[in-house]
Amino acid sequence: MNRQLFILQMYLFAGLIMLLTVPQTATAQIEKGTLWRDSVVTELDVDFGDTGFHARWHFHHCECGDLQVMVEQVAPDDILTGELLMIDGQALLSRGFERQGEDIEPLIQAPSLMLQLAYSMLNRSQPKGPHAVTKTQDWDDTEKTIDFHLDTGLATGVFGAPWRVKGKGWRTDADHIRFELLFQFTYSEPGQTDETSSITLSGDLDFGKQEFPYPESTEFDGWRIQWISLNELKSVPVEKGLTLKSLRQKAKDL
Repeated sequence: MNRQLFILQMYLFAGLIMLLTVPQTATAQIEKGTLWRDSVVTELDVDFGDTGFHARWHFHHCECGDLQVMVEQVAPDDILTGELLMIDGQALLSRGFERQGEDIEPLIQAPSLMLQLAYSMLNRSQPKGPHAVTKTQDWDDTEKTIDFHLDTGLATGVFGAPWRVKGKGWRTDADHIRFELLFQFTYSEPGQTDETSSITLSGDLDFGKQEFPYPESTEFDGWRIQWISLNELKSVPVEKGLTLKSLRQKAKDL
C-alpha cells in the first residue's frame, strides 16, 4: 500500500475515533463532589397520590443566594400560578397569584418542602452525587424504622416509617440529569390503622452555569414584597423604582 495513503487512512481513522468518543467525554462534565442541591435550574413535577393535587415548579438558583420560582399548582378546586423571588432567604417577592391574601410567605412553603424532598431522595438513591450518573440507573431503597423529616426553615414535614423510594435517573447531556421517583410512606391518624401514601417526583436538573433571569438593575413595579427575616406578616407593593441591587444591599445590611 502507498505509504502516504496509509498515513492518510490512519489520520481519518483517528479522527473518527475522536468523534465517536466525544459524547462519552462530555458526560463527565459534572464534577465529582457536586451535590444534588447544587443544580442551577431544577424542573420539578409532583403528584400527590390520588388527592388530585399536582404541581409544576421551576427553580433557578443564583450563586448570590437568591432563588426564583415559577409556580403552577393544580388542586381539585383551584389553580394557582405566579412567580416568586427570594432575596438572600430574607425577602420574598411575588407577582401573579390572584386571590392570594397579603401574607405571601405560605406561597414558598410547598415548593421549598418538595424541592428539599426531591434532593433528599436523590441523595438517598445515589449518595455519590450526580456525577455518578452516566447512564440510566434503577434505584430502590427502603427505610424501615426512622421517620423522614423535612425542615426548610419556613416549613416542616414528617413522613412516617417504613418509607421507600424507587425510580430511576439518567444523563441527557453533559450538564442535565432527569429523574423519576416514587416516594411511599406510612400515614396514620390517632385511632386509625396505618395506611400507605405516596408522592411522585420527576424532573430535570441542570448543573450548567448560566445567568440569573434578573439583572441587578431590574425594578419590581407590580410585585409585592414581604421581609421574612423581619417577621413581617403582610406583604406590601414594591416601592416604585426599587431595584434588585437595592434589595440585595438591604438584605446584606440587616
